[in-house]
Amino acid sequence: MKHSVFFTCGALFFIACAAVAQSPQYTLETSAVDSVPQTTIVPVQQPPVEVVEHTTVYEEPAAGMDRAQRRAYKARVYAAKIDSLVQSRDYMFFPNSMQQLPGGMIRSIYADYFFFGMFVDHVEVHLPTERGITQYVEMLNFDSMSVRDYRAARVQWGWSVSFNISDGNALYHADFAVSTATGETVLTLLTPDVTMRYVGWLWNKRVNDPKFRRLD
Repeated sequence: MKHSVFFTCGALFFIACAAVAQSPQYTLETSAVDSVPQTTIVPVQQPPVEVVEHTTVYEEPAAGMDRAQRRAYKARVYAAKIDSLVQSRDYMFFPNSMQQLPGGMIRSIYADYFFFGMFVDHVEVHLPTERGITQYVEMLNFDSMSVRDYRAARVQWGWSVSFNISDGNALYHADFAVSTATGETVLTLLTPDVTMRYVGWLWNKRVNDPKFRRLD
């Protein structure tokens, strides 16, 4: 009986020791499993760094194109944007320079608040003008709900747009020449007192609009 009790106690002691001996192995396995996310997160975060290599606007439509083909594609896309803009009859002209015709001095325009707005139902005009040999600068600043004889024609180099507007009893005639290749836009404006030529570009947002962005 003593031997069997001793044997039983010994067996229980051996099982307990074995359990204690195995518990660190279980702890190590849990620790190893818990550390797996920490080691696999690093490579998961790497791909966004490589996105810089794919920030070209031609990636999807120009797949397989060489550089010359991509440049030609960009020119076609730009021309299509000009076409859409003019056909919308909802755009703004921002001048970079002005000149009294005929033969006046070309002046640069740096202020971004000058514009000629052609909208669906009205026109907004805020442009500088010159008068006489002294080149005295005056301002045109009016809105007109009277737009007549509007014509827009697609030509070889871009668009030719012309129309008449009035401000009270004063009549104005506007001619736009818009290049679909360079974006250069020339406005010839006949006023009751002077004829002005402005060179600039078109867009469909005001300069202070949060979504303002030039075509180029």
